[in-house]
Amino acid sequence: MRANFQKSYRMRYLALATVCLLMAAWFGYDGLVGYPAQLPAAEAYDEIRDLDDKKRAEQWKQIAADKNLPKQTPKKTAEQLRSDIVGQYFWGGINLLVGLPALFLWLRSRGKWVESTDDGLTTSWGQTLRFGDVTLLDKKKWQRKGIAKATYTPVGGVASGVFIFDDFKFEREPLGQMLRDLEKQLRPEQIVGGPAEAELESSSAEDPKPEV
Repeated sequence: MRANFQKSYRMRYLALATVCLLMAAWFGYDGLVGYPAQLPAAEAYDEIRDLDDKKRAEQWKQIAADKNLPKQTPKKTAEQLRSDIVGQYFWGGINLLVGLPALFLWLRSRGKWVESTDDGLTTSWGQTLRFGDVTLLDKKKWQRKGIAKATYTPVGGVASGVFIFDDFKFEREPLGQMLRDLEKQLRPEQIVGGPAEAELESSSAEDPKPEV
């Protein structure tokens, strides 16, 4: 039995990476190309901003022709543009900090799976869990977030490990069966934070929903 990484969750990574990296490219273009290209005109226009409208318009026409600048008067001062450039770097960097990890997670999630073995579970990333090595199953986040943590200590091992069941990321039905298989090997006191799946199923069977 195998639980593959859910396609819907992979698409979340891809969507987040795409949006953030496109935004980073947009901010990067404005900061490196778009706004710097407007600076020469803004700096030239700043020198005549204090003139009255008529004189400023006449002088700008001449300055634009002499320096090969756009005839349209700049809307922002050079100082405002420099501030905007810094802002583009900042927001571009923020989007990169989100987009690149999302892209990495999307690439990393390709082909990931959890699979049953004769005595436990194994994964595509090399983690192995023997049900007999599990000392505690924490289910306090299982009902709300679909996350359960199995703490285990391999025979002869010094350090304990944690195996995470996550049915938001992996296919729910097979992963839920794997969790039930583990619970069958545990004592009641080893399951904390929530009832065993068998208890929930028994309770549901005893209290069916009323017919409408």
